[in-house]
Amino acid sequence: MTETDEPDLTVYYRHLAPLLERDDRENFRALLVQARHITTASYETTLYDHQQTFRLLWRHLQRSGHLDLAHREVRARLASGHASPDERADLEQFLTVYAQTRPGA
Repeated sequence: MTETDEPDLTVYYRHLAPLLERDDRENFRALLVQARHITTASYETTLYDHQQTFRLLWRHLQRSGHLDLAHREVRARLASGHASPDERADLEQFLTVYAQTRPGA
């Protein structure tokens, strides 16, 4: 919380400003980074800040249609067997969240 009792959204605002200027692949990579911060409790600021940033990026990618494309690309990348262990963990986590938000996908 800040001095005015508002939540600290430093990371959120850092991603909000360039959101429309970055391409969807860059925003997708940023989404994976936020997911990693949340699940490993390695916060730059607060859990809330990272959750809000994740939501911002997810909604933007959903509106642009990139989440569906990313879903197909992630499945292909994992099937190829060329992902490093860290990348594999990030991609599998994405698939888990995607499946929970898109039943039947």
